[in-house]
Amino acid sequence: MRKTLLQPAEVYVYKDDWIHSRKDGFEFEIARKESFLSLKVQKKDSEYNYTFLTSDRNAIPIKYDSKFVYTATIKGNVSDSLDVQLIVKGTGEGKQITSQYTGMDVEKILSFPANINNLELMLRVSGTGEANIEEVSISCYDAPLKDIEQSIYDLNEEADYLVLTNVYPEKNNLYRNMFVHRRAELYQENGASVDIFRLNAKETSLAYYKFNNTFVLSGGKEELTNVLNAKKYKKILIHFVDHHMIESIEASQAAKTPILIWIHGVETEKWYRRWFNFSGDAAALEKTLASIKENKKRTDFMKSVYESKTLNIKFIFVSKWFKEAVAEADTNAFVEDYSIIHNVVDDKMFDYVPKDANQRKKILSIRPFASHKYANDLSVKAILALSQKDYFEEFEFNIYGHGVLFDKTLEPIKHFSNVHIHNYFLPQTEIAKLHKEHGIFLCPTRLDSQGVSMCEAMSSGLIPITNGVTAIPEFVDDECGCLAGREDSQGLADAIDFLYHHPEEFQKKSHEAAKRMRKQCSIEKVINEELAEIYH
Repeated sequence: MRKTLLQPAEVYVYKDDWIHSRKDGFEFEIARKESFLSLKVQKKDSEYNYTFLTSDRNAIPIKYDSKFVYTATIKGNVSDSLDVQLIVKGTGEGKQITSQYTGMDVEKILSFPANINNLELMLRVSGTGEANIEEVSISCYDAPLKDIEQSIYDLNEEADYLVLTNVYPEKNNLYRNMFVHRRAELYQENGASVDIFRLNAKETSLAYYKFNNTFVLSGGKEELTNVLNAKKYKKILIHFVDHHMIESIEASQAAKTPILIWIHGVETEKWYRRWFNFSGDAAALEKTLASIKENKKRTDFMKSVYESKTLNIKFIFVSKWFKEAVAEADTNAFVEDYSIIHNVVDDKMFDYVPKDANQRKKILSIRPFASHKYANDLSVKAILALSQKDYFEEFEFNIYGHGVLFDKTLEPIKHFSNVHIHNYFLPQTEIAKLHKEHGIFLCPTRLDSQGVSMCEAMSSGLIPITNGVTAIPEFVDDECGCLAGREDSQGLADAIDFLYHHPEEFQKKSHEAAKRMRKQCSIEKVINEELAEIYH
């Protein structure tokens, strides 16, 4: 049963007028509303990807007193790619000494040194879209820090298991390990109550929030150790393990607690696996070569974890290829205690409705643009190849995504009237709706341990057009999709051309794609396998 947080002695709601004074290529519409503050933000020509709002008075009208515990929160709603964060600056003698950030609907304990006099607030705004901000506030608690933290832990007192991860979705950032969140939801729907802990080793204080139906704690190594000392979990479930997580566990009373570690990708790879991030770019190559020592530290660490005799660990790999060809090969380790369980696909949300033959002309791409591993440049080349066909205008392409490579990658095709570009991510419910409207999922890749978004599209009956590299052939074959060769953009275009001219094959492959996902990655299969490991 959930308890309530200790009540603050005082709450300071910051309702001064907020202004945007910098001329940095952002266009703002700011309005005061009953909900407090409304923003419309459009990024124009700017070298920055963020800007700031400040108050007309700038300093919050309270003195900071280290005898009390303060928390900060910002509440509201955002749309499209807009991200609004609250910055609380600690000042002393008129100078900024330190600052802390908090995201939308997150409440964070402020950890400042004793020489702070005042608190000043700013809003950091990035992306474009609209926001309705309902509250910006500082709460002051006249109670010891450990009591405040304990009352936060007790908000989800019934949790038996801890899901430990490096990032986790929040209102401002929906696609931060969304697949980990979906697992947590499914565990709870099947009777396994969990806490989430999002570890960022740079953090120095505890924060918490609720995302959909999951309770999320966030903080650094000390905060994780404190949680493990205060709450006795039956098992710790780790995604994207690092040495900070292991050190925090070893420093706590949970050192003998059974641990399940899911191995997904970058945490166990040699540096050269991501050759595509520096191919043709001397600066990126130089940066990568400089990081080889750090990469060796990480793979040496993973070898020590794989072969640990002091911690009670079992490993879960999402594909056979990744365990054998990457995890063990790159660390020179032999993993003895493991299972292979694919990432779950929500076949209820991504349900199958038979496709009309005309939907083979509607092509969808939903991909991050943060790295060349997602091979969006190959999608662009495939579309350019198809543009030479006399039937090209019969196609409709919808491309969704976000990341530093977005604008540059899509520049060559943005002029086509049948190519619609959307610079933002979508919640899964909206993705499921788009699946219903399209017939082909264009998802080339250079490195995938599974390809979850591809599998979700297949579950909805979309035909994956991808590259037959890394783990992809464990999930796609010629019966249910189209596999081009490595770096083969023409092969991607040829696959779309084939489906255009063979509507009956399109419908057959669509049915087989949905059938394969239900057999291989459905909720019932995967969650039952994972719960068996959790309860064991």
